[in-house]
Amino acid sequence: MIKIRDLHKYYEGYHLFKGVNLDVAKGEVVVCIGPSGSGKSTFLRCINGLELFQQGEIVVDGIELYSINRQRPVAKELETMRQVRLKVGMVFQQFNLFPHMTVLENIIEAPIQVNNAARDATIEQARSLLRRINIEQKATSYPDELSGGEQQRVAIARALAMKPAAMLFDEPTSSLDPEMVGEVLAVIKGLVNEGMTTLIATHEMDFAREVADRVVVFESGDIIETGTPEQIFTNPAAERTRVFLSRVLQR
Repeated sequence: MIKIRDLHKYYEGYHLFKGVNLDVAKGEVVVCIGPSGSGKSTFLRCINGLELFQQGEIVVDGIELYSINRQRPVAKELETMRQVRLKVGMVFQQFNLFPHMTVLENIIEAPIQVNNAARDATIEQARSLLRRINIEQKATSYPDELSGGEQQRVAIARALAMKPAAMLFDEPTSSLDPEMVGEVLAVIKGLVNEGMTTLIATHEMDFAREVADRVVVFESGDIIETGTPEQIFTNPAAERTRVFLSRVLQR
């Protein structure tokens, strides 16, 4: 479903990714862990075309995103990014809901405006998604009337309304109060159990252990280790992984 080859990314002279490689199979759940600033979020944003990269190859369900060093017409590049974003939904740390729209309006906006979906059918789909995340009663509420956990669940429903082939979650619980984390993780677990191809960057180690098919450990822009949850959390091969886990698991 997703293929990354020899990915290089620079920030104003800083070389973050130095040839990262990763494959994600259809239906696979890959959880990215590692210290803050290790590149997890940037990696996900590169996959979705939100961050440009200088060298390498990213292919999403057969569609290739090109590095900025390859000669491509701007219109062609923009169309490629649009196609990838139609296939890959993304949920961010911040909820990014439209504050002037109700919950229902937030969910139906993109399918109608981008996909030219029929309004009545889209509204019915949105209500089904709201039932799925257990906040159908909030359909006419505005984002500032919701808790943080409710807003993040709406953000997930909004991404799902585009019927993506894969989902990217960038620290989806990092902005939530502790008591709200569980309700958002429960929604993500439901998606995972339904077979959605999923990449998740998170600091929730128990959650990573529970849902991942494979855990990828980032540090300083490198993937230093990858393996099953059992391998990574019980007997990591890399010393830097052991140090990182010893710190986060003691909190």
